[in-house]
Amino acid sequence: MAIAVGLAGALLLVAAATAGVVSSVFGGGGGGGCVGVARRAAYPDATHETRATTTGAMSPVCAEVPVGGWTRPVVGEAGSGFRTGDRPGHDGVDIMAARGTVVRAASGGVVVRVRCNVGGDSWEPTGEPMPCDSDGYPGLGGCGWYAEIRHPGDVVTRYCHLIRQPAVTVGEPVTAGQPIGYVGSSGNSSGPHLHYEAHEGYPATEDNAVDPIPLMRRKGVPL
Repeated sequence: MAIAVGLAGALLLVAAATAGVVSSVFGGGGGGGCVGVARRAAYPDATHETRATTTGAMSPVCAEVPVGGWTRPVVGEAGSGFRTGDRPGHDGVDIMAARGTVVRAASGGVVVRVRCNVGGDSWEPTGEPMPCDSDGYPGLGGCGWYAEIRHPGDVVTRYCHLIRQPAVTVGEPVTAGQPIGYVGSSGNSSGPHLHYEAHEGYPATEDNAVDPIPLMRRKGVPL
């Protein structure tokens, strides 16, 4: 227990030390701090995109975040939406962006999951080549390379179909706008895009998934 308290205290100090930086760089609500290329990606119907497998390593720690410290995860055009009539199992929103576009943490918090998820299987990174290192295809199933970040209030954001292993590790504190990976097409995907999810509850599950568009709007950052 003493170790957990010490780590939480350390993260609070990190957040306090970076609050001014986050506020100045990302402008409080901060879409202006995002850098990326906005263009429509080749992404036809993805009806068969399935939910991520959620077993695996997680971190129980959540860092404090300055008020208003939210930013767009990637600059691009929002495509397929949250649980539409033709895709009731689509637990997020697809943001069209060019392959290799930087994906950023939508807010400060702690990384709680980094996984390779395809074809109904899910693995933690091994340092060796993995099935998510190449493009997927519709019907394959899974989020490909993905990461989850836990924010204050037990809000969790998930970032799927990254081009390669995320640039963050489980337990790592991140700040709003910090690069965490790059847009790709791994897993159940028909073209480069970011599948972005928001969950009001920890751990992230199908039951606590919410539409990211109104949630981000409430944070002052329209997608």
